Amino acid sequence: MGNVETIQSLTTRPGVAALIQHLQSAGGFFNEPQQSANIAPTVQRYLKTDPRLGRVHFRKNLNTVGNYNPSSDTVSVGVNNPAVVGHELGHARNLRDAPTYSKLVQAVQNLANINTAIALPAMLAIRALVSNPDTQREIFNIASGASAMLAAPGLVEEVAASVDAVKHAPDKLQAIKTLAPAFLTHAVHSLAPTAIYQFGKHI
Repeated sequence: MGNVETIQSLTTRPGVAALIQHLQSAGGFFNEPQQSANIAPTVQRYLKTDPRLGRVHFRKNLNTVGNYNPSSDTVSVGVNNPAVVGHELGHARNLRDAPTYSKLVQAVQNLANINTAIALPAMLAIRALVSNPDTQREIFNIASGASAMLAAPGLVEEVAASVDAVKHAPDKLQAIKTLAPAFLTHAVHSLAPTAIYQFGKHI
């Protein structure tokens, strides 16, 4: 794991070169080293609209694609991709100066993660323990609706950060090609409990 720096470091050639060198073993769909030249312009566009973002901590971390931690005000990046850097800066811009909103998103996301982990066993338990079909359907509808409500804030924040990233991207097509499948992955994960509870009504 790399040393903690600031996002400001990615506006310089040495800063971007250090990122490329540290992440040279990174792989996967989101790693696009050929796009590294657009990292500095992406960060510079963000700092032009909000210079305070230059003080956001930055960490090189091969254990993640990208992440923003509001508690430590740290963007972590594990791939060479300007759209990923931009997306995480979008989160930083949305969350770092809005503590109530940030805490709400984090709290709901934690609940959503728990819900995702328990959805399948909960669905099977309802099927096994509730014999009345009408009661089953009512429980599944309530659980499905609650799951969608838990997923919504996180998905809204993902959309907002992605739109912001595309807006600040030097290569907007590349940003869309990166962030569209990333959002789809988030959406599938977040809405899985809703689908599981709906599926429970029909098996």
